[in-house]
Amino acid sequence: MEFLTSNQSAAQRPPRVLFFGMQGDFSSTVLTALLDSGIDVCAVVLAAVPVPGRNPPAIQLREQSRAMRSVLPLVQGSGATFPMQLAQLAWNHHIPVWDVYRFAHRDTVAALSVYQPDILCVACFSRLIPSALLQLPRLGALNVHPSLLPALRGPDPLFWTFREGHATTGVTIHFMSAQMDSGDILAQEVIPVPDGVTYEQLETRCASTGGSLLVTSIWQLYKGSVIRRVQDEANRSYYSLPIAEDFIVPVAAWDARRAYNFVRGMSSWDTPVLFSIEEALVPVRDCSSYSLDTPCPISLSQSAGEVIVPCRVGWVHAVLDAPARVVP
Repeated sequence: MEFLTSNQSAAQRPPRVLFFGMQGDFSSTVLTALLDSGIDVCAVVLAAVPVPGRNPPAIQLREQSRAMRSVLPLVQGSGATFPMQLAQLAWNHHIPVWDVYRFAHRDTVAALSVYQPDILCVACFSRLIPSALLQLPRLGALNVHPSLLPALRGPDPLFWTFREGHATTGVTIHFMSAQMDSGDILAQEVIPVPDGVTYEQLETRCASTGGSLLVTSIWQLYKGSVIRRVQDEANRSYYSLPIAEDFIVPVAAWDARRAYNFVRGMSSWDTPVLFSIEEALVPVRDCSSYSLDTPCPISLSQSAGEVIVPCRVGWVHAVLDAPARVVP
């Protein structure tokens, strides 16, 4: 372990953060935690995709449309608010939003260096950040990763949490380095994966926990009281983005709990899971229950919209994708 110190007193002003994220709930939840803690978020950076046939600048300031200015957060009955899009959240707090097309370009580095950030923070981002940007903040760059590193490095660890049938996952706050998800760890917290939880629900829990851990790590780093731990490379694992084959469940090789939880996890995605049953692929949208008792034979309900599928151990009661079909 290495103990870090800072020569600057944190009593003068709050830490200044440059925030990288995406237009989704994970990034918005983490940014909300930073703002609620009094951290000074000086700018928000989004990865932009150029329109074919156009040649945009390397970086440009996103303008808030008049229609967007009138948007208010939706309120639930409990009084809590739904996470809003990242750009709108930033604008509501008078934070500039930048669309970046070329991250290593000198114009991008020059525009973002003006903010003189203490720390660069990342929470769900679709692009690799070049060293020229990672070197901008004087105290380093931190990432919120939804797994217990060094396990499940890569762009979508929660998918593989469900695919591998893990009973727990977690969140890691780590320094960013040239190698993906391999920098020193500042904080971690274990998160259970209960039966039946969806990807969306687990992601929300990870984002909330990650936001709290990131706030604590930022303040500790800013005050010079953070302890960093080198990742154990002997226990590392890496997974790329899932492909079509990763949505196929070999029910004869999986137990019912693993099959049930994978389908439930993916039920909040647009892509159905395919049950590999003998020589057919059966698209499944959801599962209503499972049992680890003696397997039952395949049987359709009267409406032909549900099926009971035997697994290596036990069986699952699955809801077929609509319209129900069998892929030969």
